[in-house]
Amino acid sequence: MNSRQEKNLVKWFKDYVAEFADRTGKLPPMLKLKLIHSRRVARNAADIAKDLGFKQEDIRAARTLGLLHDIARFIQFTHHQTFRDELSFNHGQHGAGIMKKCPALTACPARDRRRIIAGIRHHNRANLPPRLEPAALEFVKLARDADKLDIFFILYNSWKNGDLLRNPEIALMVKLDGGINPKALSEIKRKRTVSVANIKSLADFFLLLLSWVYDLNFHPSYQRLVRRSVIGKIAETLPPTPEIKEQISIAKQYASKQLE
Repeated sequence: MNSRQEKNLVKWFKDYVAEFADRTGKLPPMLKLKLIHSRRVARNAADIAKDLGFKQEDIRAARTLGLLHDIARFIQFTHHQTFRDELSFNHGQHGAGIMKKCPALTACPARDRRRIIAGIRHHNRANLPPRLEPAALEFVKLARDADKLDIFFILYNSWKNGDLLRNPEIALMVKLDGGINPKALSEIKRKRTVSVANIKSLADFFLLLLSWVYDLNFHPSYQRLVRRSVIGKIAETLPPTPEIKEQISIAKQYASKQLE
């Protein structure tokens, strides 16, 4: 992807998002949050790509994927007033459909189109499909890592500053009180990602975030996880029971090992 193609896609994204603003040009708070999130994920994706030694044209494509990964969230929230896929539609699949029709992406090299569309389609899946083109798989993994790193930031800050109380949709409307679901705890003990079906409370949601420590793909992603003190911040949000403290310790050890 050359710089002109990236600029055209950025402009397309800006114009697309503007369609969801009111007459004064302001986005609803939840969509503004998604816009900010998309920009930060773009930066995460580009920075990870640089650290992985990507060529400049591939860094541009990675940054563009980060910007576009949640493109379907804008129409999803506008039409359904939720970010919960099970109550609306799969935003990864829907976003891939939107981008297939995007003229600015159509003008890009076929390899970039395939990688970006695959990254959008699969960034939110619990499990990746077994057969993906290697170049596309790398971008899917990159999008997933860049996305997770910013979701850690959003959820912690929203919990810390009280935004979760004002906008519970940030955490997909889960109950803000309640303890840990034993089924969720069982999953993380096996170093498995906590299932959405087992999230019954905000504590479970943060346990899901902790379980993502076992679902990052690249060394630079773990560098950022550790540098940003993500695990320690998640620990602040969880009940300080012996079992939870043990899982925090195990997660820290696991993350540190990935940097050896």
